[in-house]
Amino acid sequence: MTGERLWMNDLWLPDYLAECDACGLPREPMERLLDWLSIDSTTGAEAEFLNALRMDLDHYGLHTSRQDISANRWNLWALPEEPAEVLLCTHVDTVPPHFGPRFVDGALIARGACDTKGGLAAMGIAWQRLPEDVRRKTGFLLVVGEEVDHVGALTAAPELPDSVRAIVLCEPTQNRLSRGQKGIVKVRLKARGVAGHSAFPETGDSAVHRLVQACDRLLAEAWPIDPALGPTTLNIGTFQGGLAANVFAPEAEAEVLFRAVTPAEDLWRHVCQVIGTGVECHNECQNDPARLLTFAGFETDIVPFNTDAPYLQARGVPVVLVGPGDIRCAHSPREHIYLTDLARGVDIYVRIVTGIVRGDLRAG
Repeated sequence: MTGERLWMNDLWLPDYLAECDACGLPREPMERLLDWLSIDSTTGAEAEFLNALRMDLDHYGLHTSRQDISANRWNLWALPEEPAEVLLCTHVDTVPPHFGPRFVDGALIARGACDTKGGLAAMGIAWQRLPEDVRRKTGFLLVVGEEVDHVGALTAAPELPDSVRAIVLCEPTQNRLSRGQKGIVKVRLKARGVAGHSAFPETGDSAVHRLVQACDRLLAEAWPIDPALGPTTLNIGTFQGGLAANVFAPEAEAEVLFRAVTPAEDLWRHVCQVIGTGVECHNECQNDPARLLTFAGFETDIVPFNTDAPYLQARGVPVVLVGPGDIRCAHSPREHIYLTDLARGVDIYVRIVTGIVRGDLRAG
């Protein structure tokens, strides 16, 4: 595979392996993690990584299969011989740009180290450590497209086996079980005006002015607050328009992303009311906030970011959202995960999956 084993001569490798030993992380899967991190699996180009994962999961003795989505894109299922009661799940795509692994001061740095190849390695190690009776009822679901449109989760959800009692979904939550996640409403605003000489206001109508005023109303609005999920937040992510400083802008456009704590459709209607007339308001995508499964005896938290959870639990299968790593470093030039955090994630996955299958956990 492209990039495989290129890390073997790096000067940091002995320190990395020594840290793996100190953390109780087996060398073989941790070396495979370096292989995974050497593969570019940015959204839309997941195939090479999926092929590597399929070979790895075949070696586990699981029954692997592809769920085709589009040309050269698919979800990967890996199921045990007995009906699966728990699925270990995460996404395989990463954001650009790709950069390969290095190890500095206990941290493994690479695109995907935190989000979520490191967590997937923790899941694989945990699966191998499960008691035999639990392992026979535990499989994997690895999906594409989470970073863009959730197409993998949307495709997989209708095909979940009836035997599945819970999905354990990996995202970097600092090993805290998420009690819930905010939803999203992504809005595109378009304003249209009339070009004219800016020295003569009567000759034109600025689309930029219209759009600035609409965005100002959004920023000034008192948006809903949920006691558990916290406040609705918004970000005006892009804003563009106009031809020149001395010309009234004939067109202007902005993208706004809301983190929703109320039903997405209710928030969408609220946005339209605030925008009012004079600016077009288009709903690009939305999903509702999600309430998630937690258990007593574990640290918990609320996550403000979006995941595959609401799509996967659409058929009523509960989702446990937890994983090693800190989302705040994901998507950054120094995305990383500490091996101590990854080792703790292994232990948490073993506890959760064993408790679900054996019925030993009490819902939190």
